[in-house]
Amino acid sequence: MKTTTQFFASILFTLSVASGQQYVWPTHLGKAISSNFGEARPRRFHAGIDISTKGSTGHEVLAAGDGYLWRARVASDGYGRALYLKLNDGNVAVYAHLDRYIPFLNDIVKIEQRRNGAYAIDKYFGPDEFVVQKGDVVGFSGESGGASGPHLHFELRDSSNRPLNPLVYAYPLDDRHRPTADAVAIVPLSADAIINGSPLPQVFALRSTGPGEYELPDTIHVFGTVGLEISATDRISGFPNRYNIQGAMLSVDGIDEYRIEFDTFEFGESHLIEIERENSFRRLNEGEFHRLFTINHSRELNFIEKNSRGQLRLTPGYHRFFVRVFDHAKNVARIGGILYYAPPTNVRVTAVNESARALTVAIEPEGSPFAITDFVCYSFNQKGYVERKVEVISSRQRGRSLIVELPKSQIRNRILQLIGINKLGGVSFPFHMPVDAKEPNHVPREIDLSVSHLENSVVLQVELDRYVPHQPEVSLRGPGKDDLIEMIRVRPTTYLSVPLRPARLEEIVEINVSIHGSPARESRFSFKPKLSVLEGSVAAVSPDGLCSLQSLPSTFYDTTAFWVEGVRKPVPVAGGQFVSPTYQLQPFDRPLLDSARLAISIPKSVQDIHGLGIFYHDQKEGWTYLPTRFSESRWMFFTAVYSLEAVAVIRDTIKPIIKDVFPGDGGFYDFRDVKVLSAKIDDDLAGVKDETSIQLVLDDEILLFGYHPIKKTVTYPLEAALETGAHRLKISATDQVGNSAFREIRFSVN
Repeated sequence: MKTTTQFFASILFTLSVASGQQYVWPTHLGKAISSNFGEARPRRFHAGIDISTKGSTGHEVLAAGDGYLWRARVASDGYGRALYLKLNDGNVAVYAHLDRYIPFLNDIVKIEQRRNGAYAIDKYFGPDEFVVQKGDVVGFSGESGGASGPHLHFELRDSSNRPLNPLVYAYPLDDRHRPTADAVAIVPLSADAIINGSPLPQVFALRSTGPGEYELPDTIHVFGTVGLEISATDRISGFPNRYNIQGAMLSVDGIDEYRIEFDTFEFGESHLIEIERENSFRRLNEGEFHRLFTINHSRELNFIEKNSRGQLRLTPGYHRFFVRVFDHAKNVARIGGILYYAPPTNVRVTAVNESARALTVAIEPEGSPFAITDFVCYSFNQKGYVERKVEVISSRQRGRSLIVELPKSQIRNRILQLIGINKLGGVSFPFHMPVDAKEPNHVPREIDLSVSHLENSVVLQVELDRYVPHQPEVSLRGPGKDDLIEMIRVRPTTYLSVPLRPARLEEIVEINVSIHGSPARESRFSFKPKLSVLEGSVAAVSPDGLCSLQSLPSTFYDTTAFWVEGVRKPVPVAGGQFVSPTYQLQPFDRPLLDSARLAISIPKSVQDIHGLGIFYHDQKEGWTYLPTRFSESRWMFFTAVYSLEAVAVIRDTIKPIIKDVFPGDGGFYDFRDVKVLSAKIDDDLAGVKDETSIQLVLDDEILLFGYHPIKKTVTYPLEAALETGAHRLKISATDQVGNSAFREIRFSVN
């Protein structure tokens, strides 16, 4: 593995080589970018830079170097109008979201569209057909395809079609800003891993200690194998945006453990983005975190140093780590922290004295020879909500115990959570005790159960609506199986299981939660997980038997327990009707390596399947259509899913809406004012797939037009002025479940 000095020397060499190529910046608008290389996109990495065009279109786009026009590709989605230049140094420059090409290339594209009878084309050229020189105008910037606004997407690829970071290999922008860091996450990577007394991942905010310097304010206590993740972004001088970092290096006790650099990758590995970005935190709205450890398939990512591992199973005691985060201009930010490795311990807390003013308790270790020397204490109300950190009046050592005096004013009628810290820095599991609390009701009104799937384990969580003194008993039940699970109380009303191997969930049909007391309470939760296998396929079925999720050998990154559960209160659907129940595919925060197959049955009483399809609920977009196939023999809908969402069969009852048509119906126009035909196609539920689902006919001539999937607009630039007189424009559109709309526009030109 390279040392830090060797690493930065290699960056300097790369930059000197790149600057020797002397590429021309692709526009005349200045070196302003809105997105950079390696940023996260849905199931892929951003393969280039987005160059600002100041919010407008039609700006000249320049050849980065000498070469020839190699490819012109036109589509309604993705890159829209794109142009590929093969440069004389062997690299390829890619320009996407163009408004138009230079005139002769526009003519060639139109001829190709007419020949194919389709708007989308992909045309290649030979090295002697259209030679360009550095700085030649090759097109004009736009917002075609999947662009959310005007900009130029620019890529540089090598001769093997691998994307290269333009800011490293072509355009080293002047930048004096260091990256900024917000948080460090520590995640369990083994079934025995514990982080600050919990088996779940933990996020810790960072404290700034100076320019480019950050640290964890407290020592983090870990056990088992853990991995680090960072939330960090870059800033570039003169621009307000936040950008992807160029890379990061992790060292523990002075030894390099992991390094990643966003310089180049293979398109075939782009869908493996969840290897590098933490999918779980993103799905839980915790932010974007870069993983600093490897998992299965990690070695397929070019970004990651081949000798990196980052899976930390430390020796007992204190360990100092540093993460160096750097950008394309070699600006560095440093994150530091201390990990203390020791097995978690238990403590017992007993009251030794009580007065009107104070409660004195003894905190003593259980199962450990090391004395308790420090502690923290929080007060909770009966419903389990934390109220404050309790201040201490006094504390003193007595043998291995810590004698602590607590103020009655802060703890009366409360549940205390006390965590002991021994003389080696080991942190105990929480101990809970009520103080002057009323006799608790042993029967909580609600018991909630949730399941968290970690890298190599599964954790059950039981949540009560009030404090009870008795520990719930949780068991996994199946045919001939009643497996009692050890639970840990982490808050007065919250219990976590010890981490379970996924295989332990095989053949389970329900989870039983029992609370002993007077009276007793028992809740049964239907739970029928299946275990993915990397050699075959297996299907999990919903409790009602109407929805199945089938995993293939390539669906998950590793062995995963997955299941389907019913949703009692689904998000309402606007403009549609639920035909099936709503199901949540679980575990919703685990990433998929490839697709899984989904099937949902509908009642036989539903005879009309027009307008039906499988939809999933997107947090931003609402209910969103999935390309669906219907089996009449099985009366079932099928689709493929690439993430685990809430799904349902929905009937879309709304036809597309054709509006904002130009020219308008009944209008009279000067011929010089009608240069572009346009319309907006609104369909808020199933949506219109692409231009193939829309038809424009002008005076009985079928037009090949562009469709913008984000703006939902149709545009057709006229090649020549319309003849004087009456004209008729017909527009039809069909959404993805078969609802159709039609408008006829009559207008005149003089």
